[in-house]
Amino acid sequence: MKRGILGVLALAVASVATAQGVQDMARRFGSAYLPYMPGATVKADVNREAVTAVGPYVTMTVVKQGARPERKEQAGMLVDPQTKTAAVGIVVQLPDTQPAVTPDTLPVFCEQVLPDLLRRALNSQVRLRWPGTPTRMTGVVPLSALVQTGFGWMSLPLAISADGRWLVVGGTWALDRDPRAVRREMLANAKIQWDPGHENAAVKVVEFSDYQCPACKREWLEYKPVFTSFGDKLRHGIVNFPLTSSHPWSFKASVAGLSIGDIWPDQVVPFKEFMYDQQATVDVSTVDDAVFAFVQTRSLDEKAFRSSYMTEAAMETVLRQMELGHRLGVTGTPTYYANGEALPLFDTDWAGKRLQAIIAAGGIPEKAAEIAYTPPTAGPVALPAAAIAPPPPSPKPLPK
Repeated sequence: MKRGILGVLALAVASVATAQGVQDMARRFGSAYLPYMPGATVKADVNREAVTAVGPYVTMTVVKQGARPERKEQAGMLVDPQTKTAAVGIVVQLPDTQPAVTPDTLPVFCEQVLPDLLRRALNSQVRLRWPGTPTRMTGVVPLSALVQTGFGWMSLPLAISADGRWLVVGGTWALDRDPRAVRREMLANAKIQWDPGHENAAVKVVEFSDYQCPACKREWLEYKPVFTSFGDKLRHGIVNFPLTSSHPWSFKASVAGLSIGDIWPDQVVPFKEFMYDQQATVDVSTVDDAVFAFVQTRSLDEKAFRSSYMTEAAMETVLRQMELGHRLGVTGTPTYYANGEALPLFDTDWAGKRLQAIIAAGGIPEKAAEIAYTPPTAGPVALPAAAIAPPPPSPKPLPK
């Protein structure tokens, strides 16, 4: 017992000694993880520090404030000081249990209690198994849940504190690596529907989008001219990320876009724009009519299309694309990554200048020069309310 108490005390002292260092690492990580903004300041606020029998953990919020007051991005973190990793995404406080969860009882809690909490929060079936690989448990445990989308099971990255008090919906990242470089590695072999040509472009912009998403339509109209202005220096590609819980026909449209792209790569963008034009009139019962209307009006081979559309293989591919988005940190659509760096939304001037800086740096965002920010002379310009993405929710308990 004495050894156990001394061990916990040692962990507590170590966590205090390293708290500032972890906070600094989280701030640097968050600066590269969150969308680029010129003149930005980044702070990492500690919400809670705790020590468990197997190690400490810290919950944090990283806030990136742009030079303009209306430009702000943030992400929640569950940090493991021992491994120097952090689960990044939405941080949720789990309800108290009797008896309290301990590292010894955490595996049972994760397999028997947590799936039901997630099912009620996500309004979907959830399966969760404790990691099978034997590793030494620390203050934060990465997990993976299977979530039923209505079209198949999708893996969702999670992490939980060793005392069962905090859960993060999001992937786990090494704080000592630049997330932009990690994203490039993750995207290197991913299923991306590239626009034809520009294979040797210095910058590759990967768009995560949803055919039913009004913001995707609005931003594409703004950003398409920016992307095309770079000619063969920029390559654009699409990864499907249908928000199935709020956009009921988006998954079918994603499978259709995937099937069209596999046969006719040059028809992906025209199909996307066609479906954007149908957003106000298409619903679940008419999405097939819209899809086949595109195939017919473009004089595409309907038999070839039918051989792929809504097949198990095509649906599995879209599910894997959704998983990729969650691992990369996509929380909404559209999201544009330029060689691993999240581009700013709602400001094509910033995006264009940043793309130019990345090209000048040989395609490496980490080496790109900062954009000089000139404050407006006519006062701040407010974004349309509909265009402002809500920040991730503050830590809150799941329903009991």
